[in-house]
Amino acid sequence: MGSSGEYGNLKSPQKESSIGNPKSFYTKAKFLATKHLLNLYKDKGFPVTILRLYQAYGPRQDINRFIPIVIDACLKNKKFDCSDGKQFRDFVHVEDVVNAILISIRNSKVKGQIINIGSGKPKKIKNIINFLVNRLNGGNPCYGKIKFRKDEILKIYPDINKSKKILGWKPIIDFKKGLTETINYYQKINY
Repeated sequence: MGSSGEYGNLKSPQKESSIGNPKSFYTKAKFLATKHLLNLYKDKGFPVTILRLYQAYGPRQDINRFIPIVIDACLKNKKFDCSDGKQFRDFVHVEDVVNAILISIRNSKVKGQIINIGSGKPKKIKNIINFLVNRLNGGNPCYGKIKFRKDEILKIYPDINKSKKILGWKPIIDFKKGLTETINYYQKINY
């Protein structure tokens, strides 16, 4: 499992590449693991496929992630700090991720390949926050309280043509349906 962060500041839509400029220790480790595994594939035929995930979300996600944080604040009708919300990010439902993994395991054409796993349709962070606040009728986002990182990229999303063509995969869970399913999960477990 790779990460979209392996691309670093490469412009979106990001195409699969073994070139990147990861910024964090986490994404550098992912990037180095990708390079190592692809070298093993080239040198020894080690069967590897790198799936680079974008923002996976859905029920049972750790509460310390963007969507669960906002849902939790809305359910508790709390104020919460956030950025201006001008960033665009790509979200893919966990069921779509699992389907991509299962398909890649069974498909010999993808060995030695890097494949982006996302929706290919970036969503504005502020719009997601507003949707959740309105849907849950609670929460008070304090826009602008969290400043952008100096190296933050405002628009991150993948080109998923390769996943469609070679893997025969594309996401099928509608984003709003996935958010509703996620909301329902957190409502059941905590409230």
